[in-house]
Amino acid sequence: MKILTEYLLLAPIALLLATQGCTTTGREQPTEREQTAERLAWGEPSWGPPAEGLQCRIRADRRDWLSSETPVLQFDLRNGGKRTFAFWPAQKMQLCEIEFDGKWRRWPDAIMIDSQVWPVVPGAQYSAVTIELDKRFGIKLAPGRHILRIAFTLEGVRVVSNPVGIKIVVPK
Repeated sequence: MKILTEYLLLAPIALLLATQGCTTTGREQPTEREQTAERLAWGEPSWGPPAEGLQCRIRADRRDWLSSETPVLQFDLRNGGKRTFAFWPAQKMQLCEIEFDGKWRRWPDAIMIDSQVWPVVPGAQYSAVTIELDKRFGIKLAPGRHILRIAFTLEGVRVVSNPVGIKIVVPK
């Protein structure tokens, strides 16, 4: 009986000590990829990974946006490859995909119209092309911090930007 009593008294303490320093495997802990994206999103904007020489990056006009405002991003595109690509700046919203908090969204009606084409020749760079988080992407701008990226597919090549962080605040 004495051994049973000691066991019942010491077992909870042993269990508590054994679990000290353990981490859970549930979604409470962000993954390494999520931690990296978070760090990159709130740092200085860098170029996204190259895709056949194409790279893009986005920069937020500012980090904090009122919930009544439409966040605006600046998109840069450069070609470090050997192939020339066609880019339709008038169609940028229709050609763009936006990843908002880990979920990719497309423009609802990707109808091409006759418009000017920019040749993205090897060595070329286009800077500060404006992208807005238009409501037609189906993005709910809830208060808090958000991470987003953009992607374009130019002639079958999908180029993805760096992550960028924005914060939606409620006016006081």
